[in-house]
Order: sequence, then C-alpha cells, then structure tokens
Amino acid sequence: MTVRQNMKDDAELVWVPGGTFRMGSDLETLRHLWQQNGWDADWLKKDGRIHSEMNPHEVEIAGFWMYRDLITIERYFRFMQETGYPAPIDPQVHSQENSAWLEGRPRPGAFSLPVSSLSWEDAVAYCRWAGVRLPTEAEWEYAARGPQGNIFPWGNTWEEGLCRCADEIAGDTFHTHASWRAWLNGEGPDSNGHYSPSAWRAQHIAQMEGPTPAACYLGDVSWCGVRGMAGQVHEWCADWYDPEYYQHSPRSNPQGPEQSWPGYLPHRVMRGGSWSSPANQSRGAQRFCHPPQNRATHNIGFRPVLCLEVENR
Repeated sequence: MTVRQNMKDDAELVWVPGGTFRMGSDLETLRHLWQQNGWDADWLKKDGRIHSEMNPHEVEIAGFWMYRDLITIERYFRFMQETGYPAPIDPQVHSQENSAWLEGRPRPGAFSLPVSSLSWEDAVAYCRWAGVRLPTEAEWEYAARGPQGNIFPWGNTWEEGLCRCADEIAGDTFHTHASWRAWLNGEGPDSNGHYSPSAWRAQHIAQMEGPTPAACYLGDVSWCGVRGMAGQVHEWCADWYDPEYYQHSPRSNPQGPEQSWPGYLPHRVMRGGSWSSPANQSRGAQRFCHPPQNRATHNIGFRPVLCLEVENR
C-alpha cells in the first residue's frame, strides 16, 4: 500500500491504481446473496434503489489518491476554526439529545468520530479548503470493489463483525426491512421528534454512539487499503443522481450526469453503508442519494480524493 499525506489537514491518502472493473450489479447475484444470508426476498423486490445499480457495465478508471479514512469531527472542526464556517447542524433536527455538537463545538469524546451530519455543500466547502475534491461515484465504487468487483470491500461473503452497521450494533441479523426499522426507529418520531422507548434512537446519542473511530473496525478495508467503506457513515460523491445513468454511462472515467434526474428533486449520490444501515446496504455497488443542501441527518459524511489537476498546476 502506497501512502502520502495532505499537509493541509494531515490526513493520510492511499494510492488507488488505475484499472478496469464491472460497475453495478446483476439481479441473479443479488438474489443468491439474499438467499445465502437469509434476507427476506421481498426486501430485495421492494427496494427501489436496487433498480439504479442494475445494468452492470465495464468502466476504466485512472489512478488517484483517496483518503484512507473518513473525515473526522476533529479535522472538520479545524476547517471551521480556520474559515469561520458554521457547524453542520440543522436546528430542527439536532439537539443535545442526538448531536455530536454543542453550541457550535464538538462534544467531549467526539473528535475521533467521523463527522456525520454534513450536507453535500458542506463537504465541498471542506474540499476546497483542503485542496482536494469529492470522488466520482465510479471512483468510489472502484476503490471499494477493485478490479475483481468484490461485493463487499473485503470479498464476496458477508462477514459479521467486520463493519459498523445496524446488525453489528444490535448484535442481531435483520432478515426483514420491518425488523430493522422497528429496532432503529420503532414507530418513528412523534410530533416532538421523540422515538418510542424501545427504539435504539430513543436510548442513544446517534452521532456519538453510531459511528466509531476507523481503528475499531480494521476488517472493513478494501483491496487498496481504504477503510470504513462498508459501515460508519454514507459518503458523499461528486455526481448528480440519476437512477437511469448506467444505461448510457461512458466507459472511461465517468463523471456522472450533467444534472439530477429530470422530474426528480435534485439529489447528489452517496455511497457506502452506515452505522444505521442493515448488512445488505454494506455492498460496494449500493447507491444512495440525498438533497445536496440537507443537513438533517446523523449518518452522512465523506472522504475526499486528491485533486490531481490542482497538484499539477
């Protein structure tokens, strides 16, 4: 593994050598995976996001540097101090009961955790400051799956305990969507934003007790040495989201569509599983999306790649 450092934020980057891989999924492989792990087949059928990762296609990626780990609260706070940028808080969602931030500063014990409430715009602002950029969706998937097209960063078989996901936190295997939702949210928040007592979110500070430092899950590492791609937090990518993009994506270094899917609220792509996700969402090909200006989350962060065009000027 070849490593270098970004002197701006002291982060380690690993070299992802260029190559070709098959991006996306085929339905038969997913059906076999669901059967192998005892996940309810209806879960696969009803997940509308699965459609967007179909149409597997060959993609060629040029080599690039990627942050070995997710951006932590410590690094993000350093960026805030140097630029005057505000804390990633949505006042209608984040409070002392569920946030890693108090009065614009990290809570004690939060510094080593991945930042987990960022908008896409927040992530881009950090990247500009650090002289880096967000990865394209294709770069992210290639770093997670490699030339062999692994289903998970570590291989093709789900392994309990390797990543920070909902199954790991609960100490259980979620076979159905309903059982997972009941564990995390119960019947959902009431009008005051409170969850039923049995829900995990009613008993824990999500941003403090959901994600963990990368060193807690050293098994969650991809072929090129990038850590935490199957769990921890969903990760922003540069691309606009279009569920039909794979049908016409270019072969060489695809940059994503020029705009979000017509007729759909503007969304940007996210990749990777999170602490609140069930095991089946830890797959490297799983696609997510979210409005780019929205901070109303507890499970979205990012990891940059080195902006080679800036470095070479």
